[in-house]
Amino acid sequence: MTIQYLSNQLHSLSVGGFFNGEKFTKGELLDYLKGVFRPELNTTRWVMEIALPDGRWFFTITKFSDSSDGFDYFIPDTREQEKSVIALLDRR
Repeated sequence: MTIQYLSNQLHSLSVGGFFNGEKFTKGELLDYLKGVFRPELNTTRWVMEIALPDGRWFFTITKFSDSSDGFDYFIPDTREQEKSVIALLDRR
């Protein structure tokens, strides 16, 4: 999916647009993600926190290719799965 579609979908899933403990508008989230995935940074995966109705969850965004439609996200279904996402933070 495109980064714009991804950011719109994530924003719609979130409670109040809260990511990493901060409130984002749809446009702000899109701009933030565009900055994270700037070509010169070669970022392929990013870990963030999203506020959902059942609490705050760490999730990943992955860029699969250089094309504009090569993005996807993974929000864990369980806190046990979330531990593997949190472990990615220790690898940076």
